[in-house]
Amino acid sequence: MSNGRYGRFGALIGVACVSSTHCRFLIYSTKNAEVLAYHELKLRQIVHQAGWMEYDPAEIWKNTQECIETAYKNLVILEINPHDIIAIGIVNQRGTSVLWNKETGQPLHNAIGWSDCRSTPILKSLLHNVRHNVDYVRYRSGLPLSSCFSALKIRWLMDHVPSVATAIEENKCLFGTLDSWLLWNLTGGVETGVHSTDLTNAHYTSLLNMSTEQWDPKLCQFFRLPLNILPRIRSNSEIFGYVLEGPLLGIPIAAMMGEQPASLLGQLCVKAGQNVCTLDDSCFVLLNTGREKLDSANGLITGIAHKLGEKEPTNYTLEGAISNAGSTVTWLRDKLQINTEINSNDNVVESLNTFIGENSMISSSCSSSMLNAECGLAAKRSEITFVPAFHGLYAPYWRHDARGIILGLTSQTTAENITQAAYEATGFQIFEVLQAFKRDTPNWDRSCMQPVLTFGGDYAENSHLVQFIADIIGYMLERPQTTSPAGLGVMITAGVTMKVVSLKYAVKMYTPPTDVFSPTTTKNRRELLYRRWDYAVKKCLHWNNYETYEADVELFAQRELDPNLPVRRSIPGSAFLISSFALVLLANYLKNNPLK
Repeated sequence: MSNGRYGRFGALIGVACVSSTHCRFLIYSTKNAEVLAYHELKLRQIVHQAGWMEYDPAEIWKNTQECIETAYKNLVILEINPHDIIAIGIVNQRGTSVLWNKETGQPLHNAIGWSDCRSTPILKSLLHNVRHNVDYVRYRSGLPLSSCFSALKIRWLMDHVPSVATAIEENKCLFGTLDSWLLWNLTGGVETGVHSTDLTNAHYTSLLNMSTEQWDPKLCQFFRLPLNILPRIRSNSEIFGYVLEGPLLGIPIAAMMGEQPASLLGQLCVKAGQNVCTLDDSCFVLLNTGREKLDSANGLITGIAHKLGEKEPTNYTLEGAISNAGSTVTWLRDKLQINTEINSNDNVVESLNTFIGENSMISSSCSSSMLNAECGLAAKRSEITFVPAFHGLYAPYWRHDARGIILGLTSQTTAENITQAAYEATGFQIFEVLQAFKRDTPNWDRSCMQPVLTFGGDYAENSHLVQFIADIIGYMLERPQTTSPAGLGVMITAGVTMKVVSLKYAVKMYTPPTDVFSPTTTKNRRELLYRRWDYAVKKCLHWNNYETYEADVELFAQRELDPNLPVRRSIPGSAFLISSFALVLLANYLKNNPLK
């Protein structure tokens, strides 16, 4: 799609990426989507209290500048002409919110991370006012009421940070997610900064009207937020402004997109029915619904996939957000001092490889040196169930009052068992979202929704874990060998703006080699384990409800006295009555007609 004006790699596009853990700048070739140069810096996460997560906006801007400069220098070192860079794009973790003074350019407070739950008291108050209807604003915003979206974070800042209230009163305050913050600084800041955002980021504020694709005054009124602090909403693919300093001076900013919709596009899931899972500290599962906007009745988010141009149609998604995935493993490692590294812990590998049960054969991927007595003990699947609802559960429950729970502990429980249960929890939560996808699309042709899930993210690099997830959810997992799918998605979007890339060209030329993982478990085994997970979730949702305590104790006592109780309880009542009646008739027949 590039002409002879450019070097051997064609036109180049840079992408500034701010995730929950890193700042990156990648420079792509539009010819074949190869990453020619990049640089990344780790983000400092600021945690003042349990459930809080902050970032320093000034540090994010400084790190972004350094990443741009270093990647640019690396390009020069490789003797690639940096003047072939025709545009840049911005991709960011949605929901992370910043307020700053437009006259000084200084942040009024640290950026509040998307998973931060400090606004839960405000959420409780709102839910009380709407009779605990978590879907009260869903018909306008496509979102449930939750502390993970920006609206309640802004409300908290207004209520608890005096400088924010003062700046709003003096009309000096601007709000934005991280894309807006970077755009404003890249385009000149105080003097000429552009205050805009894109649809995918605007959607995650809970203030966007999904029908008009503009800020909704009634939603602002509901959350008691001023409309004038919000950025202008634009499509994903258009010229947002121009870089006014640094090595990229004069380069247009031609795309902005939230990280998860960008990953959907970067994994080339451009058709309705395709879905993608991104597994990092948190986990997001998205189903592309094409141009059909579906209102979820099963706890999912009605989201925006992309809008590739001001006059182009909008494509939509159904989305499941899972707050604790990789972060659960981090908690085990940092707080409980458990070795969770799969590659360095043979016992953990064995427990993952033998998900199907104690009597299963050892996976062929295990080395012969691992087949020892210790490994055999670890290979026996424990009865631990771990629901990591540290500060509530998101999709499909949206319960801020849920709390984490571990069931099934015995004196034989090991650290590997706990680690296995933590990985299982991620798989079960993904499975719940996939089931919700099916329930929300009852009229879809199932032939366009094959049991295939495109898998990506930092944790997807471990093949043992990916196979383990495939065994839990019963789906075939495809893991494209793509460097930063979100970055690629924004590169494609910027390429569309600059007319050097099209979706058709991207699908044809950018499709990478793919690793495939097929499930090795039976449906019955998966369903049996999921029933136990479902029971644990119900305990998690009602952890402080003692009404069922005596009934639970009685049930557990019955199970201990009668090991066959679960089997008998699983027999449908009608089958039990018919079989019992048939046995009575048979007994009477044999009584009257004894065998000779």
